[in-house]
Amino acid sequence: MISEIFLQEFITRIINSVQKIAKNTSIKAHVKNKDVFDSLNQHLRFINNWSSEVNFSDLKKSKSTKKVFVDLDLYIQPLRVRIEDDERIDKFELKNIFNFNQNKHIALLGQVGSGKTTSLKFLCQSVLFNDAGIFKSKVTYPILIKLNDYNSKSRENEYSKNILFNAIIEILNIKFETQKLDEKQIESFKEAVVIDFLNENNILLLIDGFDELVFLTRRQVVIKEFEKLTQRVEQSKIVLTSRTSDFRLSSENLAIYEICPLSDEQVSIFAEKWLEDLDDSTDFITKIKKSPFYDTTIRPLTIAHLCAIYERNKDIPEKPKTVYKKIVYLLLEDWNQQRNIHRKSKYSHFENDRKFEFLSTVAFNLTTLNKSNNFTKNDLQEIYNKIFQDFDLIKNEMVEVVNEIESHNGIILESGFQKYQFAHKSIQEYLTAEYIVKLATIPKSRNVLIRIPNEMAIAIAISSNPSDYFVEFINERLFPLKLTLQFIKPFLNRLLLEKIDFNYDFHVTVAVLKLYSAYIIETQQEKAQLLLFYDDNLINEFEKLVKDVFKRNDKDKIFFSYEESERVPTSDGQVLVVLNLKKDVKNKQLPKTIYCRDSFID
Repeated sequence: MISEIFLQEFITRIINSVQKIAKNTSIKAHVKNKDVFDSLNQHLRFINNWSSEVNFSDLKKSKSTKKVFVDLDLYIQPLRVRIEDDERIDKFELKNIFNFNQNKHIALLGQVGSGKTTSLKFLCQSVLFNDAGIFKSKVTYPILIKLNDYNSKSRENEYSKNILFNAIIEILNIKFETQKLDEKQIESFKEAVVIDFLNENNILLLIDGFDELVFLTRRQVVIKEFEKLTQRVEQSKIVLTSRTSDFRLSSENLAIYEICPLSDEQVSIFAEKWLEDLDDSTDFITKIKKSPFYDTTIRPLTIAHLCAIYERNKDIPEKPKTVYKKIVYLLLEDWNQQRNIHRKSKYSHFENDRKFEFLSTVAFNLTTLNKSNNFTKNDLQEIYNKIFQDFDLIKNEMVEVVNEIESHNGIILESGFQKYQFAHKSIQEYLTAEYIVKLATIPKSRNVLIRIPNEMAIAIAISSNPSDYFVEFINERLFPLKLTLQFIKPFLNRLLLEKIDFNYDFHVTVAVLKLYSAYIIETQQEKAQLLLFYDDNLINEFEKLVKDVFKRNDKDKIFFSYEESERVPTSDGQVLVVLNLKKDVKNKQLPKTIYCRDSFID
């Protein structure tokens, strides 16, 4: 920690600076050694307490910042400047943030949960405990301004002119008489004192959470002050953090960096540091990589919550649908609530539940347009024009609406020039499934269904009755529309990943064999007859699915309605069984012929 001897030297320079500036004005400044010492000590304790730990609701106990921090990578400019999706933007390690572009101040941008505030905590700890690897030129003292503290309605006038300059004056505990002085004189004095103070000392001035300022007028005040500071301060370093979509300033003496998503290696390091046990972290990573939501671990926020869940239960949630919901609501609402941040929407009827419905509608439309999770402004505009009235939005404000979604929850991001994307493909799939499952009927268009095998599997998983939904889909959509292997393979694999609890229902046992039959039919060289030795590439996957279905259903009931008519050997030495509907069974819902493996019904 910073020594008392150094603090005294530091305070002497502050007093000299204030007296020098006040000497040429009519302002009477009051700055006492003890007052400044006590105030700085208090601020130092606040910074240390704030920065030493990371905490959120899912954690059993808080974590030490130094122990869990993973060195992040930074893009040298925001991704939104890219013209093409594959355009390469150079990056460097966060630990080199003050060495990469030494003469400039920094705006550190990132998406929701990317690690902006935790990075500031790490920098604070590095200053307080003299980490020479971070700072080549010695930084002597940190000053922290948390902008979320400046959202009070009751202090409207106080925040109308100065926020940053007033905050620093208050931290330094400088008092002065303002009688017979107009506001401009007072503002000029404060600015002169702060700028001289920063130029006489090697301060690390950290301004956290520009995006957390609720009122537009206060954002304008902070931007104006920040620009003044970056242009006039040379000796100290200034770092401001913000969500990417909220910060658009470009200034001559300012470097704008954006936090990169975590790499696979960083995800593994993150888990090892958070779980503090190599066996646990290895088990966690193994399980998370097998899950359909591994792509969400690129954000420190989401992997931290998944680690916290694992730490409590020694396992990740069994059902992926639980994780999808948690991540979406974490981004939509919980994370802001945990940090006591209340973001105002420009659109009075566009609350979080409506944003969820809006995002689900957009996800479905984009997915069925055969788009990946990357799409253009024109794609988005086309969809927006179809739905804006349903959400009481304004026709010509698509960009504003998407910017608010990016700023508030980061589920949709600006990824390049007039380019957007869903932050996580698995979340886009989940939102699409939410839209599908709330429709009056399952989509009937073959052109639509062929594009959404993963989303249909998730829709079955999140439906109120997965067995009924699965049966309806197989009977009413898959067989009549003759969906191809292009659909069946990813659909089958996603059904397994979703770990669906199929209910007790005879029809679901028939439906799963109908799915297998569709696969058999599609892979025959000739529709009329089976190959002499049939090659079944998906047998392992189908055996797992059949096992899941028969967990609550009796295999023998198949033979109440069906009888064996043929047995065909397969290339792996097993047997393919052809079952025909018994002549005395009068049920139009049951197919006349189904195929299954001997192992399914043995």
